[in-house]
Amino acid sequence: MMTDEPRPRLTRRQREILQEIGRLERLGEPITTKRIGEALGLKRQNLRVYLVDLQNRGLVRYEAEERQTGVIRLSEEGWQMTGAELPGRDLRFPILGEIAAGQPTLAEGQIEAYATRLQDVLDLHEGDFLLKVRGDSMTGIGIYPGDLVAIRPQQEEPLSGEIVLVTLPNENTATLKRWSRNNGTVTLASENPAYAPMTFKVEEVLIQGCMVGHIGTGRSRRTGNGE
Repeated sequence: MMTDEPRPRLTRRQREILQEIGRLERLGEPITTKRIGEALGLKRQNLRVYLVDLQNRGLVRYEAEERQTGVIRLSEEGWQMTGAELPGRDLRFPILGEIAAGQPTLAEGQIEAYATRLQDVLDLHEGDFLLKVRGDSMTGIGIYPGDLVAIRPQQEEPLSGEIVLVTLPNENTATLKRWSRNNGTVTLASENPAYAPMTFKVEEVLIQGCMVGHIGTGRSRRTGNGE
């Protein structure tokens, strides 16, 4: 029979980390290990140990897979531990800079801002994030430079035909492409005939997530046919 046990008390340093995350989140500013470490005088490798422990306690949401953008924010219980009021009930989705829809670009994303209330119009879940599109290789499906795409993080293989965010082999680069599996290889295709498909062994491609939504910027959508 399971019994409720009292949660171990937080150390001063752990409480400082929670408070700093909460401060940045309330301001809508980027929350990164670099910023937290600089504010508290902590080395990033030491800070990551604290973050993992706080995540295990259910106080922090910390997702940081290898070569992926880390997402840091407080859980509802984490807000309660800081003694600060939870800033609203709307889910907040981080905007992680730009992603290439064309030639691959560096995948060192950083949270630039947060967007709220998007779950009213898109099927978004906690943990999803937004990327700003750079390049024109996905214009065939209406994704233009400056648009935002919503990404759901995952490591498992996507279904053939899904639009995916992937890191290319042997490079710290990421790109948005359509996934197509053919036995032991995968073809990453653009939605613009000016860009040739790229084919790799499946195990060489790091899957970072799948596109679950798209937000246009309201610009004119003229194409080469004058539409």
